[in-house]
Amino acid sequence: MSVDGLLLLATVGLLKPAGARTRRARGAVWSAFLLGIGVSLAANIAAAPALEWQPVLVAGWPPVALLLSVELLVHRPADRKVEEAEVQQESGSDQHGGDPLLAQARLIDARHRDRHQRPVSAETLRKELRVGAVRSRRLAAQVRGSRVEGVGDDELRSRGEAHG
Repeated sequence: MSVDGLLLLATVGLLKPAGARTRRARGAVWSAFLLGIGVSLAANIAAAPALEWQPVLVAGWPPVALLLSVELLVHRPADRKVEEAEVQQESGSDQHGGDPLLAQARLIDARHRDRHQRPVSAETLRKELRVGAVRSRRLAAQVRGSRVEGVGDDELRSRGEAHG
């Protein structure tokens, strides 16, 4: 149970967004995860009914599968919306009005939604963009206004192009 608990907590730690974690904290989480995989692998192989390649392979597969699954999840491609917002930010303009702050606000909102499954607050925008409260509320309203529930970003763009 202790090895499974270690693996569970380390997996959760690896799948959380990096945010403000230090290099040392990331190293500790990876170390805990790899140690758990190693101990689990050794215990499974020791419990194999015979030390032949087939039973050892079957007994050793679960920790190896967990290792590969977590590797795939940790290194998955970034959310497409975040990538599109980053491209808009790098170009210094936005499709909807040319306001670079609005492009940055959309980028922050996309990242915030990816991490917290909710829209970014005006206060968070104020802190990250270093703007006043009135400007941050206006940006938050614009970001939310450009998102329609149940409509994808591609459909929103096509609607905007059709009407604009």
